[in-house]
Amino acid sequence: MTEEMLKTGEEILAPSETLPAKGERRHELDLLKVAAIIGMIICHAVYMLCAHHENYEQDVAYFVADYIFGSYFAVAHAFMFAMGVGIVFSGKNKPSDLVKRGVYLYIAAFVLNFFRYGIYALIDGLIEGEFAEETAYAFLVQDIFHFAGLALIFTGALKAMKLKEWQIFLVGVALSVAGGLLAFSYNGHPALNYLIGHFVVTTEDGSTFAFLNWYVFVGFGLLFGRILQRAKDRDKLYRILLLVSLPIMIAYIVLSCVFGAFFLTKEGWYYAVSFPEAIGLLSIDMTLLSAFYFLCKKVPEEKLSVFIEMSRNLTPIYVAQWCLIGFVDSIFCYLLGFVIPYWAAYTFGVALIFITYWIAKGWRRFQRRFREKRAQKAEA
Repeated sequence: MTEEMLKTGEEILAPSETLPAKGERRHELDLLKVAAIIGMIICHAVYMLCAHHENYEQDVAYFVADYIFGSYFAVAHAFMFAMGVGIVFSGKNKPSDLVKRGVYLYIAAFVLNFFRYGIYALIDGLIEGEFAEETAYAFLVQDIFHFAGLALIFTGALKAMKLKEWQIFLVGVALSVAGGLLAFSYNGHPALNYLIGHFVVTTEDGSTFAFLNWYVFVGFGLLFGRILQRAKDRDKLYRILLLVSLPIMIAYIVLSCVFGAFFLTKEGWYYAVSFPEAIGLLSIDMTLLSAFYFLCKKVPEEKLSVFIEMSRNLTPIYVAQWCLIGFVDSIFCYLLGFVIPYWAAYTFGVALIFITYWIAKGWRRFQRRFREKRAQKAEA
């Protein structure tokens, strides 16, 4: 049995000296990221705008947005897995590159906090003459950008120590186990809950993407990215991946229906994801990724051009959707007291997919023109 497994591995993986050039773009990964951003936008629109309904947590429409589109579907965990794969295939993955990108992204996360809810909380506090706890929440609460920034910095440090991808993945597993055990072990001042919550789960209000719990997705992405990069027979690799991940996904979803959402995680809190829960979520990502791989082999690339462009513009799309949702929620829901019906929130979420895509295209055009003008001035 061991000899057969080794032989299969040799058939699939190429020697390290024959690796393809960096910068290769994987369209199955593009489609996974697009599926994630679509699910995330719909989730955020309903999750934020419909939280003003009485007993909203008991509504089926809210459950669908929160748990189906926002948790079990390929969303944040798929993004972080894809980031790990992207690091392997990137032409700029030296430790210094990763650390610089991480610092930039971590700072940008606080800027995003300001523009999506912080500015409105600040104005409200100035008008009322006092600042509520929600003001600190608006500025300090973790976004996936915070986690991504910390993950890039940490990955850069590990790569500087010459750790290989499989070793980084094992580090991620160890952190995941520790994060699962330490979740909800600290509950102090709200501001400290938010800051400490960037690393370990403190409270449900104070923590979202705690570093210890979520780095395993990046670590697995790095490991899979290296395996994919070395694969001589990617058809065979993805067939094996599908045969492994699909049964795990089915069993995980069935058991979740029987025992409740996130039954493998302390207090059933998605953001406190345990290592066993991470395996279940990754099985969903791997099943979709495999399906997208075989879809890309059947569908011409030009017919996927819109989705590929969306994948290239994920950051401006993500920022735009949060700023627009924050504006509608702060002005229409908090200030004017509107209770937005579910059909309107879902419609708004779908509309945001197209609106943010258009905004992202405009932003990229502006960036190109700016660079061209700067280059012209440099030549003059």
